[in-house]
Amino acid sequence: MSAFQKSQFAIFLFFATLWFGGGLARTAIGFDLFLPGTLDIKPFLSQEQINYSIRLMGVTAYYTIAGYVVSFASALILLMSLKGSIKKRGWLFMAVFLYFFFSPYELYLSWLDLQLIYRINDIDFVNLLKDDGLLYVFKQRFHPWMTAISFLSLLSYITALLFLAWQPLNVHDKAEHSE
Repeated sequence: MSAFQKSQFAIFLFFATLWFGGGLARTAIGFDLFLPGTLDIKPFLSQEQINYSIRLMGVTAYYTIAGYVVSFASALILLMSLKGSIKKRGWLFMAVFLYFFFSPYELYLSWLDLQLIYRINDIDFVNLLKDDGLLYVFKQRFHPWMTAISFLSLLSYITALLFLAWQPLNVHDKAEHSE
């Protein structure tokens, strides 16, 4: 890989780590509000605790959206610069495919997060739950279908990282095999 490709890969790894780690933390924050297996808010949580958790989801959305957008752009640039190598490196093809396969889902989550940010910034901290639309958008992120897709995307990203780490499926030139 050239110096440009290595720097693009480093940028991708940094921002993908920011996005991936932020997404995991946000998932933990969100699920902490609900009774397991439902979208019912835990009855023992106070209004302030719920407001703070929703606000924390909105604040951390800035970092995860920025991380995903920059990692997506750097992955596209890296893909264009490595397009000749993909046929020889099956691991690269599989990692790229697994990363981009769930991009429509990630972009939809980013859109929901932008709605959450907009609503949180438009309302004072004490009255967050008085806006029914805010709770609706928040619950939409944790709908059972969304969580099933989230779990599948998580497995996909972990598999892509394993492909990047182990680099299987390389095509070797005949000259390399005859030595």
